[in-house]
Amino acid sequence: MGVSEIAERTWRIESRIGPRNLFQYLLAGDDVALLVDTGTSETPHEAILPALREVGVARIAVRFVVVTHPDLDHQGGLASLKSELPAALAACGFADRSLVSEPERLVTDRYGAYELEHHVGYSDEEKAWVRSVSGAPATIDLTFAGGEELDLGHRGLRVLHTPGHSAGHLALHDPENGLLFCSDAVHWRMCPAADGSSALPPTYEDVDPYLETIDRIASLAPAELHSGHWPARVGPEIGAFLAESRAFVTTMDVAIEDRLKDGATLRDLCEYVDARLGPFGADPVNLMFAVHGHLRRLLRRGRVSLLDPAARPLRFERTAS
Repeated sequence: MGVSEIAERTWRIESRIGPRNLFQYLLAGDDVALLVDTGTSETPHEAILPALREVGVARIAVRFVVVTHPDLDHQGGLASLKSELPAALAACGFADRSLVSEPERLVTDRYGAYELEHHVGYSDEEKAWVRSVSGAPATIDLTFAGGEELDLGHRGLRVLHTPGHSAGHLALHDPENGLLFCSDAVHWRMCPAADGSSALPPTYEDVDPYLETIDRIASLAPAELHSGHWPARVGPEIGAFLAESRAFVTTMDVAIEDRLKDGATLRDLCEYVDARLGPFGADPVNLMFAVHGHLRRLLRRGRVSLLDPAARPLRFERTAS
């Protein structure tokens, strides 16, 4: 646990989720402050509220709590923070409102999205842990579509819509200081553990918006890129990070099409990609988000065919050229 000042009146709040770093960001202007992400249900009392005390930002000064996307390690502390930060408006992307405000829908509709048709998902034990750290339901006061300007008092932030990892994923841009807070908008070629080893595969869901998000961030040419789990990228490191993220998408496409020559289920594809492009340090089931996104895109492009639609799990094969 800790807090580091990364720019003037800007702090990174540091903790862990399993082996991975977990970061939230506190941005203060002259009059008010904004918090980027809330961690798990345990993070507010273990890391965020102690950080506010340490840096001297009063709880009443926090005007916005922005949940960048629906995941247990980014929204789980929201309900707790709403009770601790009396002036704060809870905000998220418009398309993510229901998943952020209702943690049970996060379990069923996001983490459990592939169970019925594909028989791929998490165990009951894993779901119990997810529920334990996803927090209580929380009212969302404000949703963003991207393009909004937030005034923190002589400090302006621009809200960006950066979909791909989730439909409503948000990032925050501080153009005056060259800072871009992207959370999980870009996944590189894996999500690292704190020691730099691989802890999870990339988990984007919708491929074309994900690639557009990478290009959007590149076009803004930030001086520093700050995320939810990855080390900060500065200067030329940003271009390399984005280029490697694009390259992973291409290699994933190739791997999936190769495996589909003889037909495959979603689980088959996850195991194949883990063996070919990994290992990623986690159960191959965690590839289901990205692999399913690639499958959908290949289906739309006519490169893949769905076999018997009544069969479970669903099975796919590459379309003959």
